[in-house]
Formats: sequence, C-alpha cells, structure tokens
Amino acid sequence: MKFNSIKSKLAMVGLLAGSVMHFGYSAGEISDPKLANTSLDAPPSVVLVKDAIFITITGTVTDQDGIPIPGATVVVEGTTTGTVTDIQGTFSIEADQGDVLRISFIGYQAARLTVGNQTELSVVLQEDQTSLDEVVVVGYGTQRKSDLTGAISSVTSKELQETPAGNFLEQSQGRLAGVDIVRANGSPGAPVQIRIRGNRSINASNEPLYVIDGIPTTANISDFNPNDIESMEVLKDASAVAIYGSRGANGVVLITTKRGKTGKAVISYDGYYGVKQPIQDLNLMNGQEFAAYSRIARGHAGDDPSFDSNFLAPIEIENLQAGRFTDWLDLAIQSGSQQDHQVSVSGGTEKISYYVSGSFFNEEGYIPGTDFERTSVRVNLESRLTDKLRLGLSGTVSVSERNQMSNAPYNGSLGYSPLVGPTDEEGNFLAFPNPREGLLANPLLNYQPYQYVDETRRHRIFANIFAEYQFNDHFKLRVNYGPDFNMARRGTYTGLLQGNINRGSIGNDLDFAYTQENILSYDRTFGKHALNLVGLFSVQASRFEGSSLSGQDIPIEKSLYYDLGSSSTITGIGSSLGEWGLISYMGRANYRFDDKFLFTLTGRADGSSRLAEGNKWAFFPAFSAGYVLTEEEFLQGSRVSFLKLRAGYGEVGNTAIAPFQTLGGLERTTYVFGSNSGFGYGNNLIPNPDLRWEISKTTNIGVDYGFFDDRINGSLEYYVTNTSDLLLNRLLPITSGYNSVLQNIGSTRNSGWELSTNANLLNRPSGFRWDVSMNVFSNREQIIELFDGQSDDVGNQWFIGEPINVFYSFDQAGIWQSDEADLAADFGQQPGDIRINDVNGRDADGELTKQPDGNINADDRKVLGSTVPNWSGGLTNRISFKGFDLSVLVHARMGQMLRSDYHNLGGNNWQGRYNSINYNYWTPNNPSNTIPLPNAGDAPLYSDAVRYFDGSYIKIRNIALGYNFNPNWISKLGMSSARLYSTVNNAFIFSPYTTVDPETSNGIVGGGSPLTTATYIFGLNLKF
Repeated sequence: MKFNSIKSKLAMVGLLAGSVMHFGYSAGEISDPKLANTSLDAPPSVVLVKDAIFITITGTVTDQDGIPIPGATVVVEGTTTGTVTDIQGTFSIEADQGDVLRISFIGYQAARLTVGNQTELSVVLQEDQTSLDEVVVVGYGTQRKSDLTGAISSVTSKELQETPAGNFLEQSQGRLAGVDIVRANGSPGAPVQIRIRGNRSINASNEPLYVIDGIPTTANISDFNPNDIESMEVLKDASAVAIYGSRGANGVVLITTKRGKTGKAVISYDGYYGVKQPIQDLNLMNGQEFAAYSRIARGHAGDDPSFDSNFLAPIEIENLQAGRFTDWLDLAIQSGSQQDHQVSVSGGTEKISYYVSGSFFNEEGYIPGTDFERTSVRVNLESRLTDKLRLGLSGTVSVSERNQMSNAPYNGSLGYSPLVGPTDEEGNFLAFPNPREGLLANPLLNYQPYQYVDETRRHRIFANIFAEYQFNDHFKLRVNYGPDFNMARRGTYTGLLQGNINRGSIGNDLDFAYTQENILSYDRTFGKHALNLVGLFSVQASRFEGSSLSGQDIPIEKSLYYDLGSSSTITGIGSSLGEWGLISYMGRANYRFDDKFLFTLTGRADGSSRLAEGNKWAFFPAFSAGYVLTEEEFLQGSRVSFLKLRAGYGEVGNTAIAPFQTLGGLERTTYVFGSNSGFGYGNNLIPNPDLRWEISKTTNIGVDYGFFDDRINGSLEYYVTNTSDLLLNRLLPITSGYNSVLQNIGSTRNSGWELSTNANLLNRPSGFRWDVSMNVFSNREQIIELFDGQSDDVGNQWFIGEPINVFYSFDQAGIWQSDEADLAADFGQQPGDIRINDVNGRDADGELTKQPDGNINADDRKVLGSTVPNWSGGLTNRISFKGFDLSVLVHARMGQMLRSDYHNLGGNNWQGRYNSINYNYWTPNNPSNTIPLPNAGDAPLYSDAVRYFDGSYIKIRNIALGYNFNPNWISKLGMSSARLYSTVNNAFIFSPYTTVDPETSNGIVGGGSPLTTATYIFGLNLKF
C-alpha cells in the first residue's frame, strides 16, 4: 500500500518579472510524520536570474489515476531553479531550451523531461515500487519499508495488472521471492497452488492464510476481483506471521483493496478480450502410422498389410486404403477466450471517501462445455464522523459459475483409432463408431446435448465493518467485524447415450464464518525514540453445513439434476455439520532508536476448539531486530545509500485436524439379529485427547540494501524452519480392530535463501526509462523424522532427508539393443525391452548395500526426484518511452521432476490396440533408446520407468505493450487518461519436456490434466 497523499503548508511567493523568489518548507510544517522523517534540515531555495532568456512552461502533475499531486517538486537539473505544484497539481516555471526538468514526489518515480518548444506539459508520475519510504502492510498496522525487521515480499496493483488473469495469485506468479505459485491445470477456474517457503505438514493443509482488508479467510480466493486490489504483501518468516498465530502457520497473504482519494470523482473503465490457444505438441499417430504400429506390435513388418484383417475392423481397413483419417484431438479441443470488464467510481472529501466497482469476468476453456464466469461488486466506504471517530465498510459480493467437463473427451481422443470417424455417412453421430471396440464410446460423446453436466455455482458475501476512535494523538481503538458468507451448489448429470442408465447428483454447502477484533494501538515519537504498541483480542468462528442427494433412472433428461425426486432409485442421501472457534490474545511492540536500531517483539496466545482440554491453548512468541548501518558515519556519503542487517526468530502453530476429531468417530454397522437385519454403531476412529498443535520454529537472517541513491536496491534472506509434532496416522495391528490412530509424530525442515533486486538502469531526459526487477530463491524441503524415528515409510513414499512429495520408481538406463541380447538375457529380457539401472542389493544379513548385485527387483527402486524445484525466480523488464510502455516477465522453475501420463505404456496402452503419441520407439531398424518395442501380448516390463522427465522450464510468462494517449488530446473527450494495450500470457516455453506445458501443481501431466493455454489479449483503460 503506497503513501500517495500529502497535507502540508507550503509557503509560496508569486513570481514577478525581474524579481528574486525564495521558498522553503521544514519538517515542522509537514503534518504527516512519515514525510517529516525526510531530510529537510536545509530548506531549498530557488533563484530566478533577472536577465536570462527563458521559456515559461506550465503544466499539471498527476498520478496514474489522473489525481492531481500537490507539493510535487519541479526543478531544472543542474540549477537551483524550481517550484512546487499547487493544490490542483499545476506549476509554472521558466527554463531554457535543452534544459532538463526533474519532477519528483515521495512515493513516486521521478520523471525527467527535456525542454523543447512545448510550453504546456502533462506529467504522469508512476508509483515507486521500490522506495524505502513506501509504507507496507504488516498485519494490524503499517510500517515504512525501511523499518521492517521481518521477511515480507510485496507486489503492487500495477504489477498485478500486467498479467490479466482471473485471480491475483496467477497475476503474482514469478514476482515474489520465496513464494512458489503454480496453476493446477488449464481448466477455467482451476485452483492455483501457492507455497510460501515450502511444505511443512505431511497430512495437514499447507495453504497460507489470506487476510483481505484485515479479515482472515481460507475460502476460495477466486471469488475476489483482482482489479480491486491496491497491494499484496506476503509475510514469510515466523517473526512476521506470529501475530496471526495458529492461522499463519503456512505464511500470510495480506490483501489491501483500493480506496477513494480526496478530490474529484474518478470514473474508470478497464476491460480486455483475449483468445486462448492450448499449448501442446502431442503429435498423435495418423492412420498410416497407427496401422504400422499395430502391425509391429504383432511381430509383422510395419509396411506389411497382409494380416490387417486379423486385428483391424473392416471399416478401419477401408479408411486406411482410402487415406481417410480422423484427428480426434483436433475435434476434441478448440480455441478458448477470456474477457474482463470493470467500471469503478472513486473519490472523496475530507469527511468521506468511497470506491465502488462492478466487474464481469468470463473464461471459456479450450474443451467445449468448460467455462468460469464471475460477477462481483465491491464497495469501500470510509466516513470521518468527528475529528476522533471514523467508520468504514469494505465489502464484496460475488456470484460465480464454473462448468467442468469429464476427462473422457480429451483423454479418449488421445487413444481412439484414427481409422474411424465420429459420424456415419449421413452425418449421424455414432456413440460407438469402432466395431472393433464395442464398449469404447466415441470420445465426443459427452459433448452431445444432455449427456454430461458438471456445474458449480457459488455466492459469496465478504466484508469488514469497522469503527476507529482516536482518543488522542497517540492512542487509537479499532473494532473490526468481518462476516464471510459462502454458499455453493454443485450439480452433476450423466445421460443415456452410452447405453447406461442416466444419473444425477446435487450437493449443497453453506459456510458462515466471522471475525471480531478489538485492536488498541499506541504510537509515539519522542526525540530519537519511536514506539508503536498493538494489543488485540480476537474471536473467530465458523459453521459449515453440507447436504447431498443422488439418483438414477431420471425419466426426463432435460431436468438434469433439478428433479432428482423423480428418480426411480435414490442412490444416496447425506448431510454433515462442522463447527470450530478460535479465541486469541496478541501483543506487539515496535521500537526504533535514532532511525538506526529496530526491534519488534510479538506474542500471541490462541485457544482452539478443535483440540481437547489441556491442549487447546498455545503461545507463539517472536522477536526480530534490525541495524541500519547507513545511519553510521562511516557509510555517510558512500555509494551505499541503504544497508540494514536484520534477524528474527518466531514460532507458529497449526491445529491441522478437523473439528471433533479428538473425540473419535462412529459409523453404522449391520448385523444379524435372529433372522432379521440389525443396525448399530461402532467406533471407526480412535479418540485421542492428547493431540496437540503442530509447531513451526523459524530463524531468519536478512540484509536489505540500496546503492546509488537506491537506484539499485533489494534484499537477501536465509532461513531455517523446523516443524515438529506432525499429525500422522500411526498404523496399528489388525487385531486392534482399527487400521490406524492419529498422533503427533514426525518432523520436517525447510531451509533456503531468497534474493530480490530492483534496479533503475536508465532514466533519460528524453523520457526513456528502463527498470528491472529480479527475484531468485531456493528451498530445500526435508522429512526429518517419521513414525520410527529415522526409518523410511516406503508404502507412503515418505523418505528421511527427502521432500514430502517424491517420485519413487525404477531408473531407466535406456533400451536393450540388439548387440546386448546376451546381457539382456541374464536379466530375463531381450532387445527392445526397457533397461533398468541396477542400483541396489543385499548383503548376507539382508541389509541394503546400495551396490549393484546383478538382479533387478524392488530393491532397485529409488527416489528419482520430487515436485520441489531446485530454484525458482522471475525477471521483469519495464521500459517506457514517451507514451509507450513495455513489460516482459520471465518466470523460471528449475530442477523439479514430472510424471508424464502421456507416456503411460502400462496395461494395454502399448500393445497396438489403441492410438498413441507417435513415439520414436525401438525396432530392429530403429534402435531408439527411450521407448520399447510394442508387444500385443503383454505390457512392457518396468513400463512405469519411462514416465519421468525433467520438469524444469523457463517461461516468457507475460509480454505487455501499451500506449498512453496524450492527456491534452483526450481531455477534449472528457477523459483524464487513456491506455490501449496488448498482452501475451505464456508466450514462449523453454523446457526439456516438450509434449505439453510442464507447469503442474502435483507434478503430473496427462489426459487427466487439462492443458494450459497461451492467451492473446487486447485491452483498454479509461479514466474520466
């Protein structure tokens, strides 16, 4: 959140020809204490030389929203000539041709303009995203960026809007150090996975807490319109998140929405439309290639059709001979689209400010029948009723609809015979077009009317209603009440075309949560000391209900799932209830001495209803400190403009269990009582009142730096997080009557480093500016302890010293070649089979040796890789010249592994029966070393080994080119600003895995994971 407004008393004397004018201002004349901290000890003076020949230049200085900026400084570089803008943002100054005017204001990037023949200027200052005077949200308050002692990353609304997307997480990808953001798949409305400094818990959620305008939530963030966001801060280390206690165990994402600013009303329109193209290079076999592959699988030559009638249907042979082939994938996918339109009104007076917006977002998927649509309204109001009392409301109302399609069309199109088509000769749709596969339906079956529906509708009301009372200059009380109402309905229907009975289901979820907070703060500066104290009492509660109904043999197909009562058979009825509550006390003290020494002490106590008596409460302390070295004399005047060392330690917790889980659980049982059926209840979960919090303890060391008057600035972090008392299910002997019991056992560790740098490389008087932002980070995730201490859990694929999510299988060494027939026979294989690395054996005592033993068995499986990258990062270049602006975001994720189910050769996938990718597979005449010889009699041995690939990638994530029209032109149309732009998302991908986009949240790509897309967008921003 930027500090954009100034209220100061500026003494100005009018310019008179032939006179000398002086003006100045001092720290005591500036009412805002943040500006008072700037260096104003020597008031500048302006001298205008009487007899010089100057051009009188007038102009207006505004921000990106067209709001005038009073108090901006306009100086002729290299001279003492200058002025400041008035309350309307206007100025007048005299300068010679060729002089350079420098226009600056705290919180904005300075602009430099060369004086030509122009006498009227319109200057738009851009927010300075790297200024150390920037004010950032830290949770229950704000701090100057230069005063931070915790690890916090931030991104502004301008950066978010460079990447048009349906939610703010997608927009943030590649922009935040230590924050790994990956989209699950390319389906419209698909969730986005975010991990802040890795996975800590094995069974519990690793999702962060979202705090929107002060109110916490973990519900669907796709309900919120990203265009309403002013800034986003991510709290990463425990010293920063400890104020949120147990709810901040996985990091905290703070969202601040836009507010009205004092001044005239600003009406804005922001809209775009784009086309989406799926990213894929699947290269499926055509009819000729499929026939050759089928022949080879049966031991025939690929070009020998003599035996085709033994395994191909007559219609397939006829189409093969006629050269009629079907590209099923081309029929199953299409181009998609994405559009967003928003109208907002903002403004205010000294007594009231307002921001009101309405938006419509729609994304049509590349798979027919898939889409996501959201309509939302936001209202932010603040009213100063008296000099001491302020009331406000921040609220969002949204309605969304998401339609999903089954995997059958896309997945089926990958394997269906290209020698048959979807219709008969008269164009009638065929449900089963391949007589050779009587039970394998047409891949396009679910695209037919009333055949498949999966629709989810959501209604969301989220608000923060607050009152703030300023007792005096130091004491302030704020009361927040945040209701969160969430209602969702999901309906599914499967029709009759496949010959089965039709089925429908409906599920309803109702969730109401609220947060009530009382926050007392004390803020005082005296001499070299600055003290800020915050105390909090908070109550949070949630109640969620669910109900479901399913039926089959529905008489009227068009009724879908809306009339399940008419079903011949009701196949299921269910309902559920869950409730939890959390009471918290928090205190925080920030102390600054001489702008040099910084200290933060935080303590929070949480009491959770989810845990049993004696374990409900936990206390989470944190401490951090900073030392600003550039306040020392030995660095004064050097090229090091800012240098701060900081360190912190903190603890946070995670309840990690469902409500009522400590009480155990019941399930209905059946038995025979005499000759009749009886029903009873028995335990299905063992009660465990000893369950306690998972605790994460983090140590963080950081350096913040700035060089050359902060033209280059950034931070470097190193951290270690140890999480203990993990909640895991311990296996029990079957004689106990239970499979497992939930206990606090095990631990994990995350450690890593983060580097972020911002640089203004060029800022020419001609108006050419080049800025670069870079972040690089690496996180090492490890399991430290499991059930039996240092023993691996092979069944769950959990290994000591490895990340939580790994790929464990045989390691492919290639394909056995013809000249290796004898060696292959020693392993019971032959040329064309998959060759596996022999990596392990056992000694006489049965212990693993980690040395080859001449046998391939289960001992030779190993951890091949994980979903955790070795390092990730982003690089953004921003170039502006006159009215043009260009930004390019490069996102890299390197060292992770993926499993390609497109390369699944198991079962009957590689036996010449179904179509496939046209692999470079082994034959005696084509000695490939990657894919084995197909065999109609059996699946390849060790077929799983061919599915693992290096999932590293570098993406040109976003390219945005815009043009800002001259304000003097558009002012005649009643507009203060107008920008036309075009963007490309996912423009280029560079990866060793080229089949599809390797980006995936679970490390798996295949027919069950919808493709991601490249999006080509044109948009318009208007302000009136």
